[in-house]
Amino acid sequence: MSSDRFLVSFGERGTGEYDGPLPFRYLSHDGLCAIDLAHVSGIMSDVIAPVDLKVAARLLISICVSQAPNEGGILTGLGQNKALAMRIMPYRPTVKCGPDGSGPPWVSCRDIVDSMPANNKAQVFGPKEDGRTTVPLPWKYTTARQRCGVLVDGTEPGETIDTGNWYKIWAAANAVEFMCTQLGKDGNATSLGDNKQLIVELKDMRRTNTPTDESIATS
Repeated sequence: MSSDRFLVSFGERGTGEYDGPLPFRYLSHDGLCAIDLAHVSGIMSDVIAPVDLKVAARLLISICVSQAPNEGGILTGLGQNKALAMRIMPYRPTVKCGPDGSGPPWVSCRDIVDSMPANNKAQVFGPKEDGRTTVPLPWKYTTARQRCGVLVDGTEPGETIDTGNWYKIWAAANAVEFMCTQLGKDGNATSLGDNKQLIVELKDMRRTNTPTDESIATS
């Protein structure tokens, strides 16, 4: 986390231009500790200095992680309007990284992950022909230059149908970005969905035969 003292903006993704779209996640490089920033009900945005976020995170770690039971905790009342809340928790993503040099530029993936849906509304991921499906598979989203792409699909060949929500898919993509893409590698996270039948990948779309039509869900 940065120690800068200038104010940065955080707000609900899809409602405007912010320095950090909410929910926003800081993740340790080993993927085992997650710090989420969200807004309180009724107030969609706020501003805060990064150094204040750093102080808040250290406080949570000292009280909720360093002492048993270390299952994490929540700190509210952050931000100029006290509209932000921070949560620290253990995280156990199933992430696999590709070889060195296989990944897309990190900056392009950061933009992609920041613009993904991240709500907790229940979805049905499956074939577009299936009447139950709310998110057709494969779901793809890429940059204009097709450097970084996010692909959500089934883990097994053939048609897959599973339920889940975008928040958990986004969190897994965020883990791949922190653990793989920042190190110059592509990667994926598996065991997603209520039945663990989904996978999310971050890759350089110019190095794959996967179609790159943009397909970003709004639900």
